[in-house]
Amino acid sequence: MYNLLIVDDEPRHRDGLANLISKLKPNYQVFKAKNGNDALTIMADNRIDIVFSDIRMPQMDGLQLLERLESYDKPPILVILSGYRQFEYAQKAISLGVCEYLLKPVDVTTMDHTLDKIEKAMLANQTQLQENQYTITKLNQTLPIYNDHLMNQWIAGHLEGNRLAEVEKLLPSIIGKGTVLLTEINAAKSSSRTDESQTRQMVKEKVEQSLGPLSRSVSFFLEDKRTILVTVVSTHTVDIRSTETLDNMQACIRSMKKCDLELTMALGSECEDVLKQINQSFEDAKKALSYQFFLGSAIIISLEDIIPAASDRVLTKYREEEELQDAVRESDKEKAVRLIHAIFDKQISKGLPLPDAFKEFMLRMILHLIHHFKDVMLEDYYKELLKKFEDTMKKSSFFSSMRNTVSELLNEMIDNILNTRNWKKEMIIKTCLQYIEENYAEDLFLESVASKFYFNTSYFSHYFKVNTGISFSQYLLRTRLRKGKEFLEESDFKIYEISKRIGFKDTKYFNRVFKKEFGVTPEEYRRIALNMSSVNKS
Repeated sequence: MYNLLIVDDEPRHRDGLANLISKLKPNYQVFKAKNGNDALTIMADNRIDIVFSDIRMPQMDGLQLLERLESYDKPPILVILSGYRQFEYAQKAISLGVCEYLLKPVDVTTMDHTLDKIEKAMLANQTQLQENQYTITKLNQTLPIYNDHLMNQWIAGHLEGNRLAEVEKLLPSIIGKGTVLLTEINAAKSSSRTDESQTRQMVKEKVEQSLGPLSRSVSFFLEDKRTILVTVVSTHTVDIRSTETLDNMQACIRSMKKCDLELTMALGSECEDVLKQINQSFEDAKKALSYQFFLGSAIIISLEDIIPAASDRVLTKYREEEELQDAVRESDKEKAVRLIHAIFDKQISKGLPLPDAFKEFMLRMILHLIHHFKDVMLEDYYKELLKKFEDTMKKSSFFSSMRNTVSELLNEMIDNILNTRNWKKEMIIKTCLQYIEENYAEDLFLESVASKFYFNTSYFSHYFKVNTGISFSQYLLRTRLRKGKEFLEESDFKIYEISKRIGFKDTKYFNRVFKKEFGVTPEEYRRIALNMSSVNKS
């Protein structure tokens, strides 16, 4: 458990004490030394936790040994053994941090009590050390997080006074002129949080190296988007817009691509006082970075380069939008895709709009289109489709991928509308047939039934025949005659009564169409049915 060293020049006292301690604490490893020099030699080769030392010894006495042990990083627990009660010895020993001052000879009880006391002190000391180490570790872990938070607040323009002074202490080498460089990691598919952290650290190192050995900069990641690295660069030490530096940055992008990482870099404007004006440079860099939506990734974007190609115009509707509604209505997927591509491309044909404004405009247009066809979609799918389009518009990182996804969703929408229409038609026919089944005795006409189901009469007539194989009037007649047969077989009603019950106002007409359909009159059919029933019963 513990290593204990006994230092005493008298062999009898030394061995006796070693035997006593071994009996009381059999798990201790006990070492023995005859003087201070011998003790130091043993301690050089072994970790010693407790030292029992006599005071008076040749070459190096106990007090001299204690003085030497004071210089150790982790000195052992010290116990002095003496055959003398001299006050000056005890006073000197206490000043050297001695735990106990024991008089020889030491009895069993005193030794047992002393060792227990030492163990408790060592355990408490070990616990305190662990707590201190834990506190230090937590502080070391928390400090970078706090510094990152402070930096994020700084570039957002939220710091002043004492907190701004904190930032100044962290940035002694980049005070003065400076600019912001943003680097977004567009394709970091890591398998774990540890991998993501390593990826971010690697990107940070590579970006800083690309600025050159003489550059002075500080880098950190955005709190709300950990894939974006912010590098604040002193322009006193490096011309970040020089051909050489831009070539190095482009080389960095190419090297990261070999690691399956696509980086996009964006430069903000230069500010005269980076400490106080950093927010403007940061906002400019963010705006420049947003244009990767149109321009693509793995490039370097500068706001100065974007301005000539940008447009502040109000986005407008085109005739293709109305044509797109027609294409969806006609279930023409090829035409719909062609039109959505045309709408996307026209919005950027006269300059690049603000990416967020473009996304918002296109989302409103698509939602309007979906709403136009709400009545021909099931409610659950309608809500699901709205959410899909909203997510696509908000989360799409690039113009081309958004356009392709919107095209795919439009195709899906057209297929769903087509299926729903077919399903609704089947449901309408079933409902219509059920209605005839329940109301065949009423005065039913093609016009009244078509109106009930919100159909044009001529379309309903055609639609009914396509789905049943016969005309509406034929189906109604066959239903009435089928019901007439059932009444003839199962009831005692007179023929004229049955005729009225199944919707015929003229009994003669009923007799005539019945014979035409079945080859016998209703009366003859009843006799045949009764005879067959009697035969079956017998």
